[in-house]
Amino acid sequence: MRAVKIAAVLLATACLSGCTSARQVEGIAFAVILGADLTDEENIELTVQIPKIGAKNSGEDEETGSGNSDYLIASARGATFTDALMGLEITVPRDLSLTQVKLLVVSEELARHEKFYNFAESLAKLEQPCSSAYFAVCQGEAAEFVREQKPVIGMRVSSGIIAMLEHHHTRGYITGTKFADFYYQGVSVFSDPVAILCATTQSGPEEPSSEHALDGVTPDQVPAESENYNEYVGAAVFQDGRMAGVLDGQETCFVNAVRGATIFFNYSLEGMPVSLQSQGVRDMRIDEDENGLTRIAFTLCFNVIADLKTPSVDTLRETLRNDLLALLRRCQQMGVEPFGFAERRAQDFVSLAQWQRYDWKAHFAQATFDVDINITVTDA
Repeated sequence: MRAVKIAAVLLATACLSGCTSARQVEGIAFAVILGADLTDEENIELTVQIPKIGAKNSGEDEETGSGNSDYLIASARGATFTDALMGLEITVPRDLSLTQVKLLVVSEELARHEKFYNFAESLAKLEQPCSSAYFAVCQGEAAEFVREQKPVIGMRVSSGIIAMLEHHHTRGYITGTKFADFYYQGVSVFSDPVAILCATTQSGPEEPSSEHALDGVTPDQVPAESENYNEYVGAAVFQDGRMAGVLDGQETCFVNAVRGATIFFNYSLEGMPVSLQSQGVRDMRIDEDENGLTRIAFTLCFNVIADLKTPSVDTLRETLRNDLLALLRRCQQMGVEPFGFAERRAQDFVSLAQWQRYDWKAHFAQATFDVDINITVTDA
């Protein structure tokens, strides 16, 4: 009998704890997107998108991807990130949590402002971190971008964002940047961080601006229309705690390839479409020549997936090489090094102090490049 009573007490305890946990979850507002803007008065404005639990027709709308009525959009402003977050906590009718945020998006205006570093630092030090969220810079207002992020193709916003960004990264359109990686890259003494580039565009240009696939394509210049106004393509590059410039879709593909990501992307050779798969970097050497200038040498490998016609391998190799060299020189002019070369060069130094005295940024700015392209061909 005593054993039966003990079992009953344990069962009741388990049931009670379960109900308590459920009540706690129901009392939390889990944001899925967090946006940040710089106001005209140079304050911080935060905007969140939160699913409405128990909303009318909630399940139907989220599963069919129709409308955005089942998501609460709330904004608040403050002199600092902390002040704006407090405003959100006041206006959101439940305990606000950022632990389930899938996408962090900041406006380009904020990303280029001196307040950005403090904003990122405050975000990184939250008690409820959202470090696993993807990180993007918006060409335009982040608040509008958050409002326009709707469920599409039968997916909830939270799962749809992840699926879409993973797809875009595989295709090379964007970098797969998570906020934690971005932040710690930014405070490190190695290569510069990059972020996803995005924009809200209701109607893109009627015709492509270039004959070369992703060349010149940025989020506001995608020649396409759909019910989804938010576009993701390209990269924002940062230096010394601020955004320094923009890379288009093709340049982002090259950055991904040099950083070692396996991507599939479209390329154009003399008007003919070419499908490429990056296969990594080999034989990388970074040293100084007889004049003391840094020399960066490596071989970038691609597999060409031949379709109707196999392109001239020699012509393709030379064209890819020229485009990559143009990107390397452009990054030198912008004062950024997003390729991961610093991590490789730092291996030759015995201490962090010695590496810092070396001044990698100054050496990269004057570096010369010896780049080779290795191509294999696979029949479709």
